[in-house]
Amino acid sequence: MEHVALYRLYRPMNFDDIVEQEHAVAALRQSVILGKIGHAYLFCGTRGTGKTSIAKVFSRAINCQHPVNGNPCNECEICKGVIDGSLLDVIEMDAASNNSVDNIRRICDEVMFMPAKAKYKVYIIDEVHMLSTGAFNALLKTLEEPPAHAVFLLATTEPHRIPATILSRCQRYDFRRISNESIVKRLSYISEKQNISIEPDALSAIATIGDGALRDSVSLLDQVSTTSGGKMITRDDILRITGIVDEAFLNKFATALLEGRAADILPLCRELAMDGRDLIRFNLDLAQYFRNILITQVSPAPQTLIESTSSAIAAMKALGSRTDSTTLLFFISRLSDLTNELKWSPSARTSFEIMMLRLAARGNKIAPPVVPPLKTDAPAPAEIKEEVKPAPVPEAAPAPDPAPKEPESVPAIAKAMTPPPVIDKPIADKPIPAIAKPAEEKSAEAKAEEPKAAEPKAVTPPPVLDDITAPPPAPDMDFMADSAPDIPAPSDADVPEEIPQDDIPDAAELAKTQPTSPNLHKAFSSEHVSEGQNTNLAKAARQPEVRVPDMPNDILMPDDVSAPSKAPAKAPVSNLQKVIHGNGGDAFGAARTEFLDYLKKDYTFEYMYMCDCKLSWEDQTVWCIMPDSFSQSIDDIRGNPIIMTHLLSICQKHEPSLLHVNVVTQQAFDTKDSSGSGESATGAPERPDWVKAVEKVSEENGIPLTHVKDM
Repeated sequence: MEHVALYRLYRPMNFDDIVEQEHAVAALRQSVILGKIGHAYLFCGTRGTGKTSIAKVFSRAINCQHPVNGNPCNECEICKGVIDGSLLDVIEMDAASNNSVDNIRRICDEVMFMPAKAKYKVYIIDEVHMLSTGAFNALLKTLEEPPAHAVFLLATTEPHRIPATILSRCQRYDFRRISNESIVKRLSYISEKQNISIEPDALSAIATIGDGALRDSVSLLDQVSTTSGGKMITRDDILRITGIVDEAFLNKFATALLEGRAADILPLCRELAMDGRDLIRFNLDLAQYFRNILITQVSPAPQTLIESTSSAIAAMKALGSRTDSTTLLFFISRLSDLTNELKWSPSARTSFEIMMLRLAARGNKIAPPVVPPLKTDAPAPAEIKEEVKPAPVPEAAPAPDPAPKEPESVPAIAKAMTPPPVIDKPIADKPIPAIAKPAEEKSAEAKAEEPKAAEPKAVTPPPVLDDITAPPPAPDMDFMADSAPDIPAPSDADVPEEIPQDDIPDAAELAKTQPTSPNLHKAFSSEHVSEGQNTNLAKAARQPEVRVPDMPNDILMPDDVSAPSKAPAKAPVSNLQKVIHGNGGDAFGAARTEFLDYLKKDYTFEYMYMCDCKLSWEDQTVWCIMPDSFSQSIDDIRGNPIIMTHLLSICQKHEPSLLHVNVVTQQAFDTKDSSGSGESATGAPERPDWVKAVEKVSEENGIPLTHVKDM
């Protein structure tokens, strides 16, 4: 007798034989009992959940001559004709091989004829999502208004590919995955009918591998029954035939990865290869195992979400208590990416071993289990507690109270940022100003009288003889003489009465000397130039923009106005800015050396990729420049947040304002520089905005301009 596959031999013959799917079974059975039959039904769900089987049962039930509680009798002429395929009123077609417009048009032409024997003419279209767009359009009108004797039963595993116009014309039933308990119960029934000796653990393994598809589980049972030779089928037989490793090996492999034992990874990979295991399948199983470990951490009842034995779940809990969820999520993500890589890799074993070594060598490792020491004597903890108690020292805290008073007068940052004293070298063979002589003669007599007047208001000390330099050329002071009478006299509140007015020099005497005070120097200087000194550490670190514009010598000027002879000088760069910004690139090299030392210690594979990199930073961004040949490895480096964070922290030691890290190739970095260099597409430098503004104003007011060459 010809062998028939078990999933065909034990296909459900009535609604009672269908495993689960109670929502669809109850609705269809009730419609048969009441005689309210729709014109189109859509059964959608994953493979092996009973879509085609329930369509065949329903096609017999609505045409059965002697239905029993909504079930077909399977004994009448109509039911037997549907079962053996001799009845032409029930037509089953595969849309995967009959998806053209002509096939659907033929159905639309035949549906108008009355059925030969049955009550309804039924069309079962399997994998309906494979129909072309033209075929769906041809079926649309017939499906909306079919004849009273026509019923369409559509089945698909991808309902999202069906047009909405078709979905709106059908009664839709979604089929769910079948639970492992129901699959095991059905497999036990088939094994008993077929006299197959199999262990309960083996049935559980088959149900787990089936993943909710009953047809896949029955097919696997049929496969192992033919290869067992009449012996008892065990769980190991199932794993060997399907190429799946047991959970004990998965636990051993996962422990080696989490503990970072790279030396144990290669022997385990060799064991997989020698046993003929499928690496892609093992990679998926390993990702599933890490997912189960993660479930044991976040779920109070993991046994309801993990299909495994109690001992295996206990081993997962023990392993999950020694790691964190971030590490598990990282492993699951990288293993998922490895699946696509193994499908196209010329050497799957080499790619798999390299990825396993990289996972074992990552930074987050868990420590091996440590057995706590036994407690030998009880007094030891008591002695430690007595010694630790005197640790808090609240009484010594008031001692540094006088210290906070110092920042009120002179902050700590001001001490560090005090500018160096300005020392003016005296010029030889120059006459000493007359104003300096009374300063020495007065100092001896005024010591006893001045303290009382000096207390309420601080007075700048007089210039020292050695610090006084020759006066600059005396400017024209006539305007000051004319405006002197208009200067209001100081009020009593501003100037103490004890200070004699005769001792205050007038403007003419001050103009003949060059005072050392910066404020007086700025008051009497004819031209003010910004010295660019920064008294704020944050401004010095960020290199603030110089307020004095650097204007070129050749500029656009009107005809009657002469161009300036010399542009104002740039503000000098302070020593603090030179130190902070690397002093010519030394900071880049120091940061690169420290970063490579860190990679060499903890990230061997990343060090091999990044040993030729260069570091640079600008505009709060760290640029890690890789050679163009390593462009494919840049995504892996960017995806490691530990390396990126450590690189930023190293560079922030040299440049505190850095906030971002970017890894690019040399070509991409050069393109960025060229795009931001300020040159136009023709290669000529772009004119500044102020030149454009001058041209605009000249055009609006009709002022002629002289264009200097090479502007």
